[in-house]
Amino acid sequence: MQLRQLTLADFRNFSSSGAAAGPGAAGQVVEFGPRFTVLWGHNGAGKTNVLEALYLVSTLRSFRTSDLKAMLRRSCDHARVEVEAFDFELGLSTRLEVRIDRSARSTRRSARVDDKLMRSAVDFYGRVQAVLFTPEDLGVLRGSPSNRRQFLDRVLFARERAHIADVQAYDKLLRSRNRVLKAEPHDMPAGERARLLDTYDQGLAEVGARIRTRRVELVELLGEPFAAAFTQIHASEALASGSFESGLRYRARGEGTALTTADLLAALREHRRRDEAARRTTVGPHLDDLEVTLDGSPAGDFASQGQARALVLAFKIAELRAARERSGRAPLLLLDDVSSELDPSRSARLFEALEAEVGQCVLTTTAATYIELGAGVDRRDIELADGVIVDARGARAGA
Repeated sequence: MQLRQLTLADFRNFSSSGAAAGPGAAGQVVEFGPRFTVLWGHNGAGKTNVLEALYLVSTLRSFRTSDLKAMLRRSCDHARVEVEAFDFELGLSTRLEVRIDRSARSTRRSARVDDKLMRSAVDFYGRVQAVLFTPEDLGVLRGSPSNRRQFLDRVLFARERAHIADVQAYDKLLRSRNRVLKAEPHDMPAGERARLLDTYDQGLAEVGARIRTRRVELVELLGEPFAAAFTQIHASEALASGSFESGLRYRARGEGTALTTADLLAALREHRRRDEAARRTTVGPHLDDLEVTLDGSPAGDFASQGQARALVLAFKIAELRAARERSGRAPLLLLDDVSSELDPSRSARLFEALEAEVGQCVLTTTAATYIELGAGVDRRDIELADGVIVDARGARAGA
């Protein structure tokens, strides 16, 4: 899928007044180049909102919030995000639309393809495949295990349609099991407690095994391209002070890597008494971690800030390569403010790597001059200010 244009109407700081994107459709219109589209402007201009809108069309989720109302323009009850694109598989142009509508009782999201309402999210999800990088990703190495699990799951959301539903189902089952574990003996008969725990154990084992298996397989898949990409981005430091060997490892807490339903069910039952004493579930994929290593040691413990940034970006390049190998086409790459997080030499090597890998890339920066692409690389520069396109310069070669 190649993007041609995006229309935003009352989404975040983009109003519904502006150029028309078709009969009866109004809003602010962003036209993309076939390779690199550079969105630039001051903080608060709306650059990240454009990436959020594209990610919403890709996954039906925001990468910034779970609250649909937060994506509505102030004082508005309706928002629309529409993408016009060319579908390579069908050989046809297509229009994808996501609407957010707020009523007195609820706020709902709906999706349409060529004006046809999609009854199931599965029928819409993944038509635009996207790989996302945000500045918040740079805190993953030194953040909590839950942040790293979310980091992995976000990759899987773009690869496996069923993964979102499994994560949501697992979280619901986990909350229910923990409520039973926290219940006082006088509030629940022992037989009822045991029956409920048996039911929740079975559900957690079935869904948890699928979640853990996908995560383990993803980490194994990305390990080699991740190491290669890190070496490329971090080349000068590696030459100056010896090799920096990077690696990825998925760590299951407590019971080892129980990948089957039977193994995870056995672990839940084995640790039930401990769980009852702790009043929470102490085994399962909700406690697992992604370990990133540098020369065999956890990178979060001693990697420099520059090395940490290079490691996270290497993971994104590995994700990009894996997605391209899987589908035969490079996915859309979304890079939010990456230029401010790298020194000029690492930034140059990053874009050198991206030029060889990316099909279409939309990135944000505070100044277009910060993005130095190689000679002959197709790019389109778009200036934004307060949710309005100030200047859009057509596709051109070089920076």
